[in-house]
This record gives sequence, structure tokens and C-alpha cells, in this order.
Amino acid sequence: MTETLAEAELYRPREAGYLTTVETDDGTIKLSGIAAEGAPEFGEDVLEAAISVLRQAGAPKPNLGAGFAVLHRGEEAWWLLVHWWLPGGIVSHGLWRADLGMTPPDFSPVPPGLMACVWELGVIDFERRAFMATAMAGAPLADYFASKMPRSRV
Repeated sequence: MTETLAEAELYRPREAGYLTTVETDDGTIKLSGIAAEGAPEFGEDVLEAAISVLRQAGAPKPNLGAGFAVLHRGEEAWWLLVHWWLPGGIVSHGLWRADLGMTPPDFSPVPPGLMACVWELGVIDFERRAFMATAMAGAPLADYFASKMPRSRV
């Protein structure tokens, strides 16, 4: 076992923040973005590809009609995570990947086993806290949707 991680594995903060809200047949999804280099401002082709996946993916039943997603331009690939809030404070999970060189990205489902990286977990933590402070505290779901991740480093 190595004592320390290789230089390429060391943590370096990335810019993250709310991008847009996506309406689907199953409910509303807050979409946030992360970029390995620079601000998470993606071209329309990238956003359209991600939104198309979110609308086609469907949500588990029953769900609360509320979810969140993360679009991450990593160093080696695009990653798209979608989560739906389910009864009981449970969140579901789906994950897609696309090669960086494709325009627009062609997202494909990732086999089970992978969940999120350290940067994506920063957005997931924000959404967890927002859901607990709003919907799970008795506020309307509109308050959850109004709670958007500010531009920050994760």
C-alpha cells in the first residue's frame, strides 16, 4: 500500500454552481454544474444533451416530484448524475458518462457500482441540506427549488 497519493490524485478545488431548472414528466430537477478548469458555464449543445438525458431517464416510483442533477466536466469525461427524492428522505441515483471530445456529448449509462466523486459530493451535500431545511422541515417544495447552489468551490 502506498503512503500518499500520486500528484495527479491530489485534491484541487473546482468551480460549481446552479445552472438551470429542468421540467420532466416525473417532476422538477435542479441542475448544477462543476468544471475541472474554470467556471461551470457550458455551451448550449452540452446543456441540451444533458437535459435530454434527464427528461428521458425517468424517475423511480413513487417519488416526490423533486430531484437534482450534476453536470460535471471532469478531466477525462463528462459526467451526469441525477437524483430523485423519494418518500422517507431517500434519494435515488443514476449516472451517465460521455467522452470529452464529442460535441454534443453522447451520454451513456454507467454500470452499477460508481456513485460520485469528491467534487460531486459537494453538490450532493448542498442538496441534502437544502432538502432537509425546506421540504423536510414542512415548507413547500417551491422553497426547495428556490434554494440554488451559489457559485462556489467544491
